[in-house]
Amino acid sequence: MTMTDTLFSSTDLPQLHLEKYDLVPLINITQRTDRMPRRHHRRPALEASSGPVAIRVGHRNSKTRYHEIQVTGAASDRGLFVRLVEDQVRHHPNDPLILSINAYQPWLGDILHTCIDDYWHDIADLDRAVQYATTMQFPEKASKRGRWVPWTFIIDHINVPQVYYWSVNMNPPVLEEAPSPRMRDLRFRTGVWFCGKGACRLNRNMSVTIIFTKPTPVAEHIVTRLMFDFLWRDSDFDQPRNDEEGICWTFSRLFNLLTDWQNIIGELLSRLDEAEINSHDRYMPVKARTRRMHYEVDRIYEMKEYLHFHTRSLGKLQRLRNDVPEGEKQDPLWNDIEDFVEDLGQFEATLDGLKERFNNLIELEFNISNSTQTDNSAFLMGVATLFLPVSFLASLFGISTVTWPVEWYAYIAVPVFALSVFFTAAFPVARRRIQKATGPISERRLHLQPQQFTMLGEDYPASVNVAHDNGDRKARFRQQSFSQQRSQSVKRTYSRLGSEEKGL
Repeated sequence: MTMTDTLFSSTDLPQLHLEKYDLVPLINITQRTDRMPRRHHRRPALEASSGPVAIRVGHRNSKTRYHEIQVTGAASDRGLFVRLVEDQVRHHPNDPLILSINAYQPWLGDILHTCIDDYWHDIADLDRAVQYATTMQFPEKASKRGRWVPWTFIIDHINVPQVYYWSVNMNPPVLEEAPSPRMRDLRFRTGVWFCGKGACRLNRNMSVTIIFTKPTPVAEHIVTRLMFDFLWRDSDFDQPRNDEEGICWTFSRLFNLLTDWQNIIGELLSRLDEAEINSHDRYMPVKARTRRMHYEVDRIYEMKEYLHFHTRSLGKLQRLRNDVPEGEKQDPLWNDIEDFVEDLGQFEATLDGLKERFNNLIELEFNISNSTQTDNSAFLMGVATLFLPVSFLASLFGISTVTWPVEWYAYIAVPVFALSVFFTAAFPVARRRIQKATGPISERRLHLQPQQFTMLGEDYPASVNVAHDNGDRKARFRQQSFSQQRSQSVKRTYSRLGSEEKGL
């Protein structure tokens, strides 16, 4: 899957709202009295969902933190949507306007435009891309013109499939028969349209956030039971923000809610433990075991593509800090984004390590298989050494032109067979003794010595010879007070993920 900054060009998808043109009748042509046709470009239409579209508007006083309406494109749907938005704007003018839409219909833009202005491009285009496209979109401005312009992005969040259901106290469905979940089960696709000011017709100073999701059961559970409540519980939910801070806050909160690479790492570690147990106990044929491990390696490569997109998206948002006023650069939001970037870097290193461990286990399987084949070949060679001389004598005495007495075969075959048995049994023992005499093959264990290592509170091991060292142990201690500042090369700190970095 290719991830680009631009999802589609203007020629890829059909226009949703068609402009009406006045048709001028030609001379000597009878003008039709029925409805005038509208000129439009013929483009392939995308198949829209057949059911209604659920529009949810966030509301602080609601028990579920949102009010929901089901729209089908009827004329009355516009009035319902206007009253729903007006109720939120009138009662909570300081709260941002947050909407959630779970499907696409060609008439959806007409309903949204009753309360939300979009002078840059159609809002429904983003919804259509979320539902039918397969690529993702980095956070970007819709247009460079105007004081208030919207920001958009499309992202596939990654998490363990069962976590989506366990988080809402539901039993996950039985996934397809596969060694491990497929990538389509790990993804949670969302699209966001955000504008800081000027978009809401009822209150131009109110920010507008529209979140698009797919009408899947797992998406409906997350939106209705987790997302709105998670956003409203944030302490910075109603804090005024400009466009840059607003898109960063929305991206970070959705990323924190839906994406958890630590869960992915834990799931891969479980798969690795399972593969090691199967390899150690020799469960299933070796072909089935190696095929499963190859599948896990392929999944890791796919996961890294999504990880790189998440890292680049957060990196683009991190650079927006230079565009905000100097007094707002101390917002804890920017520290959260920096932490996300550092964590993703550590997760990438962990994925590389897991990939190497799977590859090493695959190589171990092949090495064990080759060793087993070698042992089998050695056994067959021993059997051939044991019976080949006797078989040769049988073929020799079976020649019809030779009329030797039968007793001669017994006199010759019995000593030859006894000699073959002795050679087959004595050769491995003699070979081991010769190898032991020429080069010892027994295991030798080394014991650690204390003088090889640096003791606590010392600068160097005891085995190091230092000029003017009188052998006194106290002379090797650091000659510095605790109040003396340490050098930058000694100062070390560890991040919460264990990566070593310089710092105070």
